[in-house]
Amino acid sequence: MIQKTRAELKTEIKQLFKGRWKDAILLCIIISLLTIFGVMANYSDRVSSGSSTTDDTAFKQLGTLTGSDISLILAVIAGFLLVQVGVWLVVQIFRIGTSYAMLDWVRQPERQIHPVSDSTVGFTKRYGWALVGLIIYKTVLIFLWSLLLVVPGIIKAYAYSQTFYAYKDLLAATPAGQARPRYRDAVTRSRQLMHGHKWQLFVLHLSFLGWELLSILTAGIGQLWLVPYIYGVLANYYDNLQAIN
Repeated sequence: MIQKTRAELKTEIKQLFKGRWKDAILLCIIISLLTIFGVMANYSDRVSSGSSTTDDTAFKQLGTLTGSDISLILAVIAGFLLVQVGVWLVVQIFRIGTSYAMLDWVRQPERQIHPVSDSTVGFTKRYGWALVGLIIYKTVLIFLWSLLLVVPGIIKAYAYSQTFYAYKDLLAATPAGQARPRYRDAVTRSRQLMHGHKWQLFVLHLSFLGWELLSILTAGIGQLWLVPYIYGVLANYYDNLQAIN
């Protein structure tokens, strides 16, 4: 089997969604709405920052705080950060679950789509906590590489880009009763798949840039169609990459 071109990967997804765009949109609706919210929030922040003025009063009041006040502030900040991390993990699991459902659709074009159960598959007992650990493991690895320089971090991000797909397939291939695949196994498999293909994936990501800009002009509404399209193409890319390796 040969490597498919970007045009072939995209054409296949357009054919897959033909007459079933409603299924595609509903499958990715949570991720699409989160993306739209992010676009609108960024736009709002830029508008407000452009019209805001600096107020030094808060900084002057810091000198009047007692030790207990500072401890309370630090506790609130720590709690806020924990909530932020929790929300980030939930969003990531939604993304992974949606990508898993999309990969299954690519492999079984006639399968029925169940938006709620499919997009939340990452929260099931089969994946759940394993994905939380894998997300943290992958994030730490990329962060450590990024400490060297930005470029090594980007290269490793692409090398590990197929980790979650790889974990899904490794888990599916594991006989019942045997230990789950190690996180390192999924990362290693991703690195093997991406050997010699990092630039190719980078260019594939760039090919969506025009659509992303167009989506911003629609206040993010275009994400309802763009998100399923991107998820479909990336799932198709992995499936083809896995087939030739």
